[in-house]
This record gives sequence, C-alpha cells and structure tokens, in this order.
Amino acid sequence: MQLPFGEWLPDQPDHLNPGATVATNVYHAQTSYKPVKGLVAYSGASNVTQNAKGAGSFRDNQNTVFTFVGTKDNIYKLTSGTFSSVKGSCTVSGGDTDFFTFTQFGQFVIASNGVNPPMYYQMGTSTNFATLQSLVTSSGSGTVPSKFRVSGVIRDFLVTGNIENAKNRVAWSGLNDIATWEAGVKSSDTQDLPGSGGQIVAITSGEVGYVFRQNQIIRMDFVGGNVIFRFSVISPNRGAVYGQTVCQDNRQIFFYADDGFFQISGDQVLPIGAEKVNRFFDSDLNKAYTDRISAAVDPFNTLALWLYPSKNNPNTTGICDRLLIYNYVTQKWSVANVQASQIFKQFMVVNTVELMDIISENFKAAIFSGKALEAELETKETELFPGLRANITGVRPLVDASSNVVVKTRDKLADAVTSSSSSTMNTTGIAPVRQSGRYFRANVKIPAESIWTHAQGIDLTASQGGS
Repeated sequence: MQLPFGEWLPDQPDHLNPGATVATNVYHAQTSYKPVKGLVAYSGASNVTQNAKGAGSFRDNQNTVFTFVGTKDNIYKLTSGTFSSVKGSCTVSGGDTDFFTFTQFGQFVIASNGVNPPMYYQMGTSTNFATLQSLVTSSGSGTVPSKFRVSGVIRDFLVTGNIENAKNRVAWSGLNDIATWEAGVKSSDTQDLPGSGGQIVAITSGEVGYVFRQNQIIRMDFVGGNVIFRFSVISPNRGAVYGQTVCQDNRQIFFYADDGFFQISGDQVLPIGAEKVNRFFDSDLNKAYTDRISAAVDPFNTLALWLYPSKNNPNTTGICDRLLIYNYVTQKWSVANVQASQIFKQFMVVNTVELMDIISENFKAAIFSGKALEAELETKETELFPGLRANITGVRPLVDASSNVVVKTRDKLADAVTSSSSSTMNTTGIAPVRQSGRYFRANVKIPAESIWTHAQGIDLTASQGGS
C-alpha cells in the first residue's frame, strides 16, 4: 500500500487532512519534494556588523555583477568576496525598523530608506554612493527629489513612493532621466493617492507597475500626454501589511496582507494561503520583529520565499529563523529552518542563472548551495482499514536516500499520538516497525548531508487488526 507525501496543509486538522502537517527543509516539485540545501558563504570575514536592512544584486551593461547591502547606518558593496563601505559622504541614519530599497535604473542603482536623502551609484563609474540631489544639481536641474522609502521602474521612469511628509504620494522622474524631478519637465510629476489605503510600502517594476499601500493596491499604466500615468485601483481594501513582503517574477506578484498570502496574476488578486498556511504563519510569526520579514523570488525553481522570525526564535535581536516557501507552479507550500537577516535574488558572476541569496546571521553573504539540511516529511493521518485497527510491520520510504521512520498511531481522535521508535532502513529498503492503532501516519526523516533528489511517499506493510 503506497501513500504519497501530500500537500503541506498546516492549517487543516491532523485527521482527514488531504495533505500533511509536516514538510520541513524541503520544497515542492511537480510529483515529489526536493531538498533545501544548507548555506555556503561566499564572502569572507565581514565588515558588516549589523543586521541587513535590505540588499540587492544587479548587472551593468558589461554583465558585471554589483551586490549591495544596507544596514541602519551604512551601505556595503561586495568586491572579491569582501564587503566594504560605499556610503561615502552620504548620511545613513535609519532606525531599527527602517529598511533599504535598492532599485536599478539603467546603469544606476538607487538606494533609499525614507529617512535620509536618496542615493545613487553608477555601475562601472562610481566608487561610493552619492546623493541623488548631487546628480540633479550637476545636471543643472532645479528641483531635487524628496526623501522616499520605496521605488520601482515603470516603463522609462523611476517611480518613488512613501514621500517625506506625504506617505500616500508617488513621484516619478523625467522620461529616462533620474536627474529631472521638476513637474511637467520630461513628463515628471507627482500624484497623491486618495482614500484610506494607508502609506505606500512597495512599488513593483515592469511595463505596468503596482503600488502597494497597507490596505490598497493600485495599478500604474503609462498613457503619455498630459496624463502621463493612469491609476487604477485593483484591490480597494487589501494591500501589503509589511514593507518587505512583496516579491515579483515579471508579472507574477506575491505579497502578505492582513488576511494572508496573495498573488497578483493578470490584475486578479488570488488567495494562495487561505486554509493552507495563513493561520500557521500568523501563529508562528514573532510579531515583535515583523520589520525583519523579507521576501524574494527564485525564478529558476519557481519559488516565492518569505524569511521571517518565528515565535520560537531565541535570538532577541530578531534574526530570522524560518523560510516559508511557495511553489507558484505547483501551488504547494513548505517551510525551512535558516538563520539569516535578509533574503534576496543574487546574480552570480560565473553564469546567468538567478539564485537565492541570503545575509546570514554572521553577516556574510551565503547561497543555498551546500549539503542538504535534515528533511522531515509526514503522510496524512488515515484509517487504513475503515472500522478496524491496523498492524504495521514495515515502512519503505519512497526516497532516493537512506531514511529513518517513525510510525504514529492513535485509537481515538481524542487520544494523544503514540509513536514508535525510530527505525532505519535495512538492506531491502524497509524500515521494520511494529505498531498498532486505528489511525496511522508515518514520519520520515532524511538525515542532514544526505545526497538525494526526490521524496515521494511510503510503501506500507500492514494487516487488519481487531475493531
């Protein structure tokens, strides 16, 4: 009798759950779970001595990679495996809950935290960041940009939001010109967003853009003429509750709202966490450190990921310890245990694949390319023989690696679960287990550093018992 490892559904009860309540250090593929690998640092002894408050990786026109990390009082650039300060003469003085947004506009990387004047770095030319105001002044333009917290690139404009003294305002640069901010010049202008949607927390990039407020989402379309941009509300009462919970793969946008996880696809706001992981996340999140949450997309594996601090995190500084993973092709979830302060998409110099990167708890840049973490999966709880108990004598994990098995049973739903001793697979691939009960589930652990590719379920040896 074969039982697959079902969809991870921690919001559902153990019994009659169509999926499972355990899927740790794995991610869902089409017909199996695959391993989450450990972190391997690719930066050396770090000059970064504080938690990362934002990070980004960018390519210039020569395909050279530039990676930046912002803390509350500095900006660092990764060069030859070493982080060095590149804030130059710029003032960086954010608070514990402020975060950096890094946005690429052509050869420029724009950095902003909403507290200090926005900064720019010209890839291939700059040594340090300089204020965006200095670029405006050197170009002869008169109007300088206000402080802003978030930004994105929509068509040929740098679009900024959460402006100083106007949290509901968006402002955009001149056409293809981040040195122009005077209204009416090269189509530059501003727009205050009406209503009670709250402050702007994120702006996505692309041919069209989405402006996320705390309780509203607005689509921005370039229309030209005197109007420049058309603003269309696609979600009047739902937005992104925390500033760094929005991530994007082209037109696929993922975010966390007051009432759970959602995806924007073709202007439709689709629930992706309802009755699956929303209640789990709400109860597992350490709400004292919600400002630490960050999100990113792994387009190679079609994963949206949210790094967050759990309620069981013993680190009082708020270092995150959990990674919530959503495969947006299979539409399945899982969770992993990591220790880091920021997650972002990294371009590797030696190839063109976008990989997931992280700023680890020792302030080093690290990538998920090490040995597999200990994986744990569990089948759904089932009544193998309706109306009867079952006697289990062996479990064969359908995993391409040696695994350990624990069988969990109970006779009534009100009973506590009884677990067998952990059993290791023998030479025939079977983990010998003797356990009896009416309701059954199998827990399979794949040891850390095992080399494996697919975990699909179990093959069970069982016989009918009494009633």
